[in-house]
Amino acid sequence: MTPCLEVQSVSRRFGGLQALDACSFAIGRQRSTCLVGPNGAGKTTVFNVITGFVRPDQGTIRFNGQPIDGLPTRDIVRLGIARTFQNLRLFAEMTALENVMVYLRDDDGTGPVEAIMRPLRTNAALRRKQEAAQALLAEVGLAHKAADTVRNLSFGQQKLLCIARVLATGAELLLLDEPTSGLSQSALTAMVDLVDKLRAQGRTLLVVEHNTRVVQRIADEILFLHQGRLVAQGPPAQILADPALAAIYFGAAA
Repeated sequence: MTPCLEVQSVSRRFGGLQALDACSFAIGRQRSTCLVGPNGAGKTTVFNVITGFVRPDQGTIRFNGQPIDGLPTRDIVRLGIARTFQNLRLFAEMTALENVMVYLRDDDGTGPVEAIMRPLRTNAALRRKQEAAQALLAEVGLAHKAADTVRNLSFGQQKLLCIARVLATGAELLLLDEPTSGLSQSALTAMVDLVDKLRAQGRTLLVVEHNTRVVQRIADEILFLHQGRLVAQGPPAQILADPALAAIYFGAAA
């Protein structure tokens, strides 16, 4: 079976920094894969080249067997890859419901011409979008915050809203960039429960995560990155128990 995502010999340099160096890996469908490694290993750069925010200098990225390196970000999203960001990128003055509605695929009858010529059809399409967005908020535990503006949500709730937005795209592959970073214990528990639920639903996830306890909970497989290269790939029990990898991870962190 063709892997969901294949990264083949991808390199990317920023000035004098070699962020990715012939990095290669593949991930399977309906699996949760955690991308780990010390700071500066190239994890976020991997996300950026996969999603079209950065073009690789060399190498190929394939999604469902189709090359996607060099495509605009919007086309990659349409093909079925969506991501969250460390800096969230939410619309602060919009409500939680409106933030999710923006990410839903366009429905017939929602354009400006249709609004003038067929207002009833447009209203029905808008109601469908509102209902779909409300259902997604309920899935991430934010149904009761639908009418709240983003600036009035806690940081943990904002991170849950980011998950709702990527779900709204209908993407097959979800890339989650440090979903638990900066969270209180209660918010972290809610986030881990949600990611674990998505995993149990058979979603295909690629997650950058630093907390090894979280990795043990949510990962089917680990990709260990160091100095822009993949140095190990395997199940959590194997990777997290490897003393050489622990020395790289905790030594670099220290």
